[in-house]
Amino acid sequence: MKFSINWNITRRCNLRCRHCYFEAGEPQANELSTEEALAVVDEIAKTFGGGDEGGEANEDACGEVRVTFGGGEPLLREDLFEILAYGKERGLSMSLATNGTLLDEETAYKLRESGVSEVIIPIDGTKRTHDWLRGKNSFERAVRAAKACRKAGLRLVIDPCILRENEAEFTQILDIAERLGASQVRIFHFISLGRGIDAKESELSVEEYAANLQRIYEEQVRRRGIEICTTQACQYWVILRRKASQGAFVPDFFWNETPGCRAGISMLSIKPNGNVVPCPLLEICAGNVREESLRSILKSEILSALRRRAVKGRCSICKHREICGGCRARAFVKSGDFLAEDPLCGDFFFEQE
Repeated sequence: MKFSINWNITRRCNLRCRHCYFEAGEPQANELSTEEALAVVDEIAKTFGGGDEGGEANEDACGEVRVTFGGGEPLLREDLFEILAYGKERGLSMSLATNGTLLDEETAYKLRESGVSEVIIPIDGTKRTHDWLRGKNSFERAVRAAKACRKAGLRLVIDPCILRENEAEFTQILDIAERLGASQVRIFHFISLGRGIDAKESELSVEEYAANLQRIYEEQVRRRGIEICTTQACQYWVILRRKASQGAFVPDFFWNETPGCRAGISMLSIKPNGNVVPCPLLEICAGNVREESLRSILKSEILSALRRRAVKGRCSICKHREICGGCRARAFVKSGDFLAEDPLCGDFFFEQE
């Protein structure tokens, strides 16, 4: 199974984006030191690699792992390249998630030499909309960064955040991504967390969300040269399952990736202070890498419940539970119970077993 680790390596950030789920800006208290971060790299390599340092087979290994270093803004962490170089030495597959404002051609080549193969940059709409969300001139700097990454031979992923304020620009975002040479557009649907906690009116409604997922599929059919996927829109898998059953086109990831909500199943997030949570948006601590091994954390009750898809409410009786499962972060934000039903799942997707 492919496994993803999203490592918020710092909460420090040079932007103050209106919709930031992490409320990035100032560093988090007690962030991991360089030595501790290098030890975490070792821990990841041992846990998800083929064996321990002594050669003993690791029966708990979960297969191929990709580590995405994000923030905050990871390029603000002074020891980032030291950590990346050590990850390369330990054989990790690595990505960098950045707002792009600090990334020039020299930095892009340095990232490649340090072992990064993929860079993830947000484009949240046209220049006016993107700058309104993220700050003046942030659009032009993100575009510059994307071009630098492509010139350096790095795989480019564009990851827009879709809100009511920019949903109408969805096709324009895809146009920009194609022009920049992105391999993938990875769509996040806004959840009112962090700095966006008071912007619930920016969340798509149940009907708007369903319509947007259908638009994603229609655009994917039209744009075969770029992969369009979602981060926490589990219900997109329902649309793809229905299309596959009709013999219609579906993207390759439908057959190859863990379906639906991946939180705790094929994804973990490590926070700057070492806390391990099921996904970057689901702030329920399953353990801390300062205190116990990743192997032990993987066996925690929180992660075990997620792997069982021990969901409640309509999610528990839906025929699509195993390929969808509902977004656990949305459930937690709405009800305080991370196993509750997904509040954004409407009748268009739900089918009782």
